[in-house]
Amino acid sequence: MPPLYLALDTASPLVSVAAGDGERLVAERTLALERSSEGLLTAIEGVVGEAGAAVAELDGVVVLRGPGSFTGLRVGLATALGLHQALDLPVAAVPSLAVLALAAGPGRQPVLAAVDALRDQWYAQLFRLDPLPVPAGEAGLRSTAELAADVESHGWRAIGFGLDQRLGGGASRPPPLARSALALAAAVPELWDPALLTRPIYARPPAV
Repeated sequence: MPPLYLALDTASPLVSVAAGDGERLVAERTLALERSSEGLLTAIEGVVGEAGAAVAELDGVVVLRGPGSFTGLRVGLATALGLHQALDLPVAAVPSLAVLALAAGPGRQPVLAAVDALRDQWYAQLFRLDPLPVPAGEAGLRSTAELAADVESHGWRAIGFGLDQRLGGGASRPPPLARSALALAAAVPELWDPALLTRPIYARPPAV
């Protein structure tokens, strides 16, 4: 019987919860801008139930560790940590930019994955897909104009929530990311480390 993992993305504008084995998506729900713990737990119970299992029967939990919404990151990481501690479930924390790149789908051109960092800036990183995302540059803050120039001059693909509206045809709109988080975690054993839950990735340092 294939494993059953649960994936949570509370860091993106389109919050999503998915269950599957990494290759096959069994169930999925999206919650537009719903980042409360109560709403997330309801979605988790629904998705796991659709998969024909109980939460305690899961083989692991996957969560995005950022960058993304500060509040959303905290909710997702805390939920994953709670499931890990209460039920002794294995847990993986995956970087949002790599998940975005994987969600762009196969292609020969590199993928520029970007998360809105506000103030007309994006936290972005270039990846090549081989077939998993491999960093082809450092992550950092870039302006919309800089991203547009790079995409046009290099012929890169680009993906990010809201980026399609800013770059027009130069960027694609991401699907719900929980499904791609499942695939990435299932393929990369190093991501299964509970210590990563305490190391969120921020586009900007959180306000003190």
